[in-house]
Amino acid sequence: MASTGKCPYCGSAVRSDEQSCPNCGAPNENFVAETERQIFLPKTIDELKAYCAERGMPLLRMRFFIGEDYREPRAFGIYRDGDEFVVYKNKSDGSRAIRYRGPDEAFAVNEIFAKLLEECHNRGIYPDGKPTGEALARNNQKTNVRRSFLTGLIFFLVFGLVSLSANRCAHRKDGYYQFNDNTVYYHYGNDWYYTYTDNNVGSWYETSAPTEDYDDYYLGDSFDSDWGTSDFKNSEMWQSIQDDNSSSSSDYDNWDSGGTDWDSDW
Repeated sequence: MASTGKCPYCGSAVRSDEQSCPNCGAPNENFVAETERQIFLPKTIDELKAYCAERGMPLLRMRFFIGEDYREPRAFGIYRDGDEFVVYKNKSDGSRAIRYRGPDEAFAVNEIFAKLLEECHNRGIYPDGKPTGEALARNNQKTNVRRSFLTGLIFFLVFGLVSLSANRCAHRKDGYYQFNDNTVYYHYGNDWYYTYTDNNVGSWYETSAPTEDYDDYYLGDSFDSDWGTSDFKNSEMWQSIQDDNSSSSSDYDNWDSGGTDWDSDW
């Protein structure tokens, strides 16, 4: 039997068998259902990046910019501005609608995460698990089926946590670096890329590790135009990486950003 609790974001009553709050649409932290996987709720920008990377989401194609103040039309995004977090939508005409600006990172991340899931669900993609009704309709809740399912679910969750942990470790030192030759590099997973400085629209190229001891040369993961180089995450190389990451998940292959209502405020 479903229990009833309160939504941590708006205070409305929400049952444990509801995936999201019926009032504000926020994902339900206490959701329990027999789905392929339970909802994982990222509460920081870094956790949201890891969530998307683990699922192979081609964020550039999806027009979601996590941790970036992207200024071109047709984009959703979140970034940190001093002590505040900003969640925004850039409309088709280039104007910007601010969904949230404030100090609560968890709330800001939830806003962009809910929109990300909404855009996926509108295209029949369920990174958070398929709807409860579909799962329940596929079986009669017989004891042997339930036991098999629970065994598989436990294995899946353990495997998912191990995979997510490994992914986070692999990408723990992602970001921009600048070494003694002033060349700016980007480290992603186990790979290195570089571009020439004083070339704000330049191409990025794959290269070998500049040095084994590179922690002291870290600039950050958020791009700064003062470095005199181009943004790696707006490059063709980055798009190619995202396409490769999503190749194993055909759900995203036909993603068309034209299916989004870019004229509304959110």
